[in-house]
This record gives sequence, structure tokens and C-alpha cells, in this order.
Amino acid sequence: MPRIMAPTLAENRDQRRAALLAAGHELVRAGGPRALTMAGVATRAGLSRPAVYEYFDSTQDLLAAVLLDEMRRWSGDVVDHLAAESTPETKIARYVEVSLGLIADGRHEIIAVMSETSLPKLVRQQINELHATLAAPLTQAVAALGIADTDQAVRLIQGVVEAAARRLLPGSDPKSQVQASTAFVLGGLRALATH
Repeated sequence: MPRIMAPTLAENRDQRRAALLAAGHELVRAGGPRALTMAGVATRAGLSRPAVYEYFDSTQDLLAAVLLDEMRRWSGDVVDHLAAESTPETKIARYVEVSLGLIADGRHEIIAVMSETSLPKLVRQQINELHATLAAPLTQAVAALGIADTDQAVRLIQGVVEAAARRLLPGSDPKSQVQASTAFVLGGLRALATH
């Protein structure tokens, strides 16, 4: 029986699961979803392969958990940054900046994996809920500018971020893309607000 390193059994399980997720993140970042194997995660986390199966039923289950974990972190980061801003314009500018920063540092790569793999319906539903959480403060900021069709405006903002992201290389400085995208987005939103 493995030695318990935490004060309680529950904390030990949480620590081991976190170690497995961290190992899964590293493997997916390094080699994409195909690099994620139960044996690879076990080795990287310093656990036995059977121990991985105590937490995840399959590689697909593990991949889904890694993706959800990263999406939760990413959504939380964006929402926290927007909450710190006081005006609709600064919230929107911050959304563009934080989103492109997360893409530039490579964290978004794991989320992009979602388009390369099939995920269970429940996981897709949870991801959609996280997207809604992520879009809520942006939608509120757009509405505060007096734009009636907030869905259209939010999708346009996200489209600009996605287009700018394609111009970024992992590890690159997103500053020029952030500046251009923010100017473009805010100018476009002002035009929408006058219609």
C-alpha cells in the first residue's frame, strides 16, 4: 500500500490527483493529445500505472480532466482580471490582453486540443458552461457601452482575438498584437454603439 504523505487520506488523494493532472498537462503541452498515456502520466507523476486507474478510467477520461482543469484555470484568470477593471472599455481591453497573453505563453494549446479529439458529452457540456462563465463579464461590458446585440459584439471580439492568436508564436511577446487588437475592437464597438 502506498505511503500517505498528507495529513488526511482525502488530502492525499487530492494531491495525487493534482500530480496526475500536472503530469498530463506537461505531456499534452510537449507532444499533443497522443502523447498522453496512462504509463507516461504515471511515470511523470512518480506513481504506478495502476494508481492512475484509481483516478481515471481511461486515457480519454484523463485527457478530459486535463482539458477541464486548464479551461477552469484559464476562465478563472480572465474573469479575475476583468473584475479588477472599472470601466467597460478597460474590461474589454483587459480581456484582449489576458487572452492573447495566455495564448502566447502556450497555456491555450491544451484548450486547442479540444478540437482535435472527441470528448464525452458531459465534458463538452462542462466546457460550454465554462465558456459562458468566461463570456459573461465581457457581455456585461459590451452591454454597458449601449450595444443592443451583445452576442454579436462578443463573437466579433472573440474573432479578433482568434485572428490575432494565429499571428502569435508560443513564447512570443504579444504586445503589438494586443495593442492592434484592442484598438480595432474598441473602435469597432464604438461604431456599433452609435448604430
